[in-house]
Amino acid sequence: MNKVLVVSAAMGEGHNATGRALQAAIGRLWPRATVSWLDTLDVMGTGVGPLFRWIYVSNVQNTPWLYEFFYRSLWRYRWFAAASKRFVAAWCGRRLAREVARQQPDLVVSTYPLGTAGLEWLRRHGRLPVPVGAWISDFAPHPFWVYGGIDLNLVMHERAIEPALRCVPGAPIAVSAPPVRSEFEPGDAEAARARLGLAAGAFIALVSCGSLGFGDVEDAAKELLDAHPDVIAVVVCGRNDALRRKLQPRADRDPRMRLLGWTDEMAANTIASDVVVTNAGGATGLEALACGRPVLMHRPIAAHGRANATLMAEAGLAMVCAHDGELAAAVRGLIADPGQGKAMAEAALRHCVAAGDLSDGLLALAATATVPGGHTRH
Repeated sequence: MNKVLVVSAAMGEGHNATGRALQAAIGRLWPRATVSWLDTLDVMGTGVGPLFRWIYVSNVQNTPWLYEFFYRSLWRYRWFAAASKRFVAAWCGRRLAREVARQQPDLVVSTYPLGTAGLEWLRRHGRLPVPVGAWISDFAPHPFWVYGGIDLNLVMHERAIEPALRCVPGAPIAVSAPPVRSEFEPGDAEAARARLGLAAGAFIALVSCGSLGFGDVEDAAKELLDAHPDVIAVVVCGRNDALRRKLQPRADRDPRMRLLGWTDEMAANTIASDVVVTNAGGATGLEALACGRPVLMHRPIAAHGRANATLMAEAGLAMVCAHDGELAAAVRGLIADPGQGKAMAEAALRHCVAAGDLSDGLLALAATATVPGGHTRH
């Protein structure tokens, strides 16, 4: 393998985080390979990235009903999903064509659904003969994520196979190890706490709602601290400086709240935690899964967030806390009965062992180059 192309997008940090994990795995698997990147939204045109990010943030924060309506329509009306995907595929595919032809990769991995749509368009038009795979970093796939015309769609859990096939019957599906950095792995919680200055005997709840700090983070922190005197809430505000300023007075009054901005210590904080509290189930959920940590989904955001939360709960990896008081009740229950958290942690570890390593998915994708027509089933 000489050249690998990563097709991602700066829509928050999750898609790029998946790409970086894949790049690291590529480096371990094929040390001489060069890895290049394309940002789908930049390729689609000037101003597309800022516009799409504004639409996403506005929908999640201000008009979740509209975001939910669009998401449900993709599932309810196959013609709508198909038409939407064809439109995006043609738009994105034509823009990707020049860059892909210039770079001439031996293998292409996508971490962003619109990018995958464009890559499938190139494949259909005979302009992408090399293996193409998509890593679906949402725990619950949705119709915009899955494509039958690429070589492999990699989902995050066995429970995600069925909804992926409902999106596109007959699509090539496989289960991937969590696409996270290698430091996200089971570790010594007590050692991590000692290094981070966290109390050894406390119940540590790591609150992380992505780089944008979406959702009811303030209410989550309040419920956690009110739930039990042994709780320490480590709240990661990401790049949301306004959220950090808003929470700072409470942190100044209560030493049991620790505020973090953008940090390189997410792996250590995850390993140190008893639970991870989040609201979307994307990269944060995958990092918790890789570390063998149970997840509490607090007031999941609309559409894909609720779908991710539901599927993670069905897989025994999460508890959904959708209403006032449920997060505090869940924490009190976990403190009173540690076996609940232990069962979720063991389910996460069993999955990670069964899913293997990121290199397994990359090798499976590379192997499709030897299959006539460029397709195989897994």
